[in-house]
Amino acid sequence: MTENQRCANTNDCSSENIYEDNEVGRNLSSTSYLGDLNHDGKIDISDVILALRVALELDDLKPCSDINSDGIIDISDVILILRVAIKLDQPKYCQEIEYRLYGINFSPYMTGQDPNLGTYIGIEQIRKRMGIIAPYTNRVRTFGTADGLEKSGMVAHEFGLEAFIGAWLSKDLAINEEQIEKLIQAGKDGYIDVAIVGNEVLLRQDLSEDQLINYIRRVKNALPWIPVTTADVYSKILSYPRIIEEVDFLFVNYYPYWEGIKVDYAIATIHTLHKRMIEAAKGKEVYVSETGWPSCGNTIGEAVPSPENASFYFLNFVSWARANNIKYFYFEAFDEEWKANHEGPQGKCWGIWDKDGNLKNGMQDVFDGLTIPDNWTCTDIIGGPGNPKIEFTYVPPYGSFDNIKGQVWHVTPDKYKVVVYIYVAGNWWIKPYLDKPLTNINCDGTWTTDITTGGIDERATKIIYLCG
Repeated sequence: MTENQRCANTNDCSSENIYEDNEVGRNLSSTSYLGDLNHDGKIDISDVILALRVALELDDLKPCSDINSDGIIDISDVILILRVAIKLDQPKYCQEIEYRLYGINFSPYMTGQDPNLGTYIGIEQIRKRMGIIAPYTNRVRTFGTADGLEKSGMVAHEFGLEAFIGAWLSKDLAINEEQIEKLIQAGKDGYIDVAIVGNEVLLRQDLSEDQLINYIRRVKNALPWIPVTTADVYSKILSYPRIIEEVDFLFVNYYPYWEGIKVDYAIATIHTLHKRMIEAAKGKEVYVSETGWPSCGNTIGEAVPSPENASFYFLNFVSWARANNIKYFYFEAFDEEWKANHEGPQGKCWGIWDKDGNLKNGMQDVFDGLTIPDNWTCTDIIGGPGNPKIEFTYVPPYGSFDNIKGQVWHVTPDKYKVVVYIYVAGNWWIKPYLDKPLTNINCDGTWTTDITTGGIDERATKIIYLCG
């Protein structure tokens, strides 16, 4: 029996042994080394890896096949090791990551670049930025199909990631046409796993409900084999039941930070809201399309942006999602400086990684598989059994823009909401908004409502509340 025959019929010849004993691959043009390089009886990715190790003199490459640690041995492993070999700043091969995110919101813009200025993003920049996060997630979600972003799905597939590709819709119908056409083309080319038609279009009031539905139907008709949805904040989706009927699943944005909710109670708020969305979905799946917490910026109500709060929120949210089997995309991969011009200083601080691609302090805990015990169900009765009670703990003075605060007793916070009314200019108004009338009660019974969301609200002369 020859050496090759022995190795084809037994398991006692590792790639390490073949490399050491037979000098496989030193002359890759030799036909004697083509095909089953490690003589294991199969021509597969392990042969490619062995050839790469030898040809590129990567003697420190671990003899593993699942290079990007995604649980699948496929062409994405070959692509990743090639990119490492030619020094394209990709993550280390065979990286050990205990937990990979369900999905990340991905945008490749770097310092000095701005989609509002028509910055074109080349495919190599997309590859470089996506390569940083590829080992940490199973899916990426994008926000546009123009100015180079139409290549995002193809790059995602190169890294073995599912591609949730979004067309950015605005008031500009000509640009919308380009976005939709490129979304459809990417789907036909096989680079889309899920198509997202617009993001927060209803929140910005850029399009009517009918216009958005027409775009959704157009994509569904062109790509009947691909799931299609749109993304928006929970309150808008609840306000447009026809949208719920049109999409294949709900794609919902939750931002407790923007609502001024203390980070300690933020996930409890999401937990309550998500249950409402599941009820409204009428059997359709509900994904979290965006949520996050900035590491810098302005304090809004009781929501304080900081590195510590950003990492805590990240860990708390992922803990909740894992415990409840929620499909989600976290916002976002990288800090993007251009957003500060549109959102204020916090706009540039939403990333898990900083603008240069460095993982921020505290974020590693999630990837190490750590979790936080349930702090979101709020099942305890505040103050124990008794007659339900609600009271103000802080009423802002006339002319102030402060939030009003209160406390409830002897109820289960998860089962009750507060509605606040103010009397100003001869009329009663629901706060914070008519289409968002309910204030959540925190697990300790406290609640906070922004009562100055428009007009001359700071001049209110009467304030009342209801709890039920």
